[in-house]
Amino acid sequence: MRSNALCAGLAGWGIIMASFNVSAAVRHHEGIGFYIGYDGLATVASSTYAGLSNPNADRLTLLLDHGEHFHGIGAYSYTGPASAPDVMPTNTNNRIPETYSLESPLPLGAGSGLYSGTLRSHAGSSEYSHLGIASIQSLAGHASESMEDILFQSSNNRWSGQLDNVQLGLRLVQSTPGLRVGSETTTDIYSTGDVFNLGMGNSFEFKPVYWVDAAAPEGIYSATFQLLNTGVGSPIGDSGTFHFDFAVSPVPEPETYAMLVAGLFMVTAIARRRRGSQLASH
Repeated sequence: MRSNALCAGLAGWGIIMASFNVSAAVRHHEGIGFYIGYDGLATVASSTYAGLSNPNADRLTLLLDHGEHFHGIGAYSYTGPASAPDVMPTNTNNRIPETYSLESPLPLGAGSGLYSGTLRSHAGSSEYSHLGIASIQSLAGHASESMEDILFQSSNNRWSGQLDNVQLGLRLVQSTPGLRVGSETTTDIYSTGDVFNLGMGNSFEFKPVYWVDAAAPEGIYSATFQLLNTGVGSPIGDSGTFHFDFAVSPVPEPETYAMLVAGLFMVTAIARRRRGSQLASH
């Protein structure tokens, strides 16, 4: 039992430490880790469906800032044989944290002020925890070779198109009972309907707060969304669906916490010894 707790704790610390290796992101210091653009790729360039028209072309797409490039989250995709594929309104990379990262759902921690008495989302060491969303055009017009410019023009300018006449709506498709979405000024943006108006495509910015009651049962809480173009005069289509996952966890028992700390010291000591041995061998 103790061994399992220690291993799980060390694995969690390993994931946290690994997140620091991701290339510096542009606006994490502002709480912005995601952008919205539309997919300018007309044809699938590689893989099973190479040469076919891109099912996500001209659709709104949630973009994760992954340093020097974006990850498209929940994009329309193909499934089935290349000779007769079906179009899916999402893809296998449609969760935050991304499934391939093996990172645990984002933790919800004690809130204060407007969110007193709740467990809410907070920006932390994970690249996925910077939950703010901004227009792709907020990265335009910066100096050549700046972080903003490199990210904006990544993937051969696949995502850099103007979102003229696009009125963005964030549709809440479904969520775990008890999980709510607010902002820094209101606790429930979906109190009157399932679509929240983000604003105009080229200029909006939104910093959501995900929260549950402080007494909420431990477990995983998820929300599923879709980006809508509710504007008139724009051919840009709605996005696929994507999910954000959060966790409510019990406070570790003192004994378990002490074991985790001891494990961290052990890992540090081993790393130092290895480093000393490597230096001695050169």
